[in-house]
Amino acid sequence: MNNRTILGIFILLLVAAGGYFLYASDKCRGEKCGDTYTNEMGGTNSGENGGGVHDLPVEPAAAAARADLAARLGIDQKSIVIMKVEERTWSDGCLGLGGDQICTQALVDGFRVEMEAGGKTYVYRTDRTGAAVRAEN
Repeated sequence: MNNRTILGIFILLLVAAGGYFLYASDKCRGEKCGDTYTNEMGGTNSGENGGGVHDLPVEPAAAAARADLAARLGIDQKSIVIMKVEERTWSDGCLGLGGDQICTQALVDGFRVEMEAGGKTYVYRTDRTGAAVRAEN
């Protein structure tokens, strides 16, 4: 192989690698990227294990938060859009929202779930499984 052939192959590989990284960074829309679930429409709006807009998977904890909000507002779960789900570690068993309540003093892994319903934003905190669900607002 001569130097031109080697240089051509190197440039081709470099372009292919650059294209892959551009694709991978754009691929975050519609699936889990880092510690946040999101999509280009801002979230999902139906189904317990999948969303209606782009059929995104929904953490069971986020589904529990959506069910709690639906019951609280007296609306159908499908009318609630999950905008963002972020992994968090809460400071106690009350998910950091205990106030004057007695809470277990242990770190609790879970999620911060941001949802929208009726033009308003609601934020919930959950543990990892969704057994503990608390509204921030």
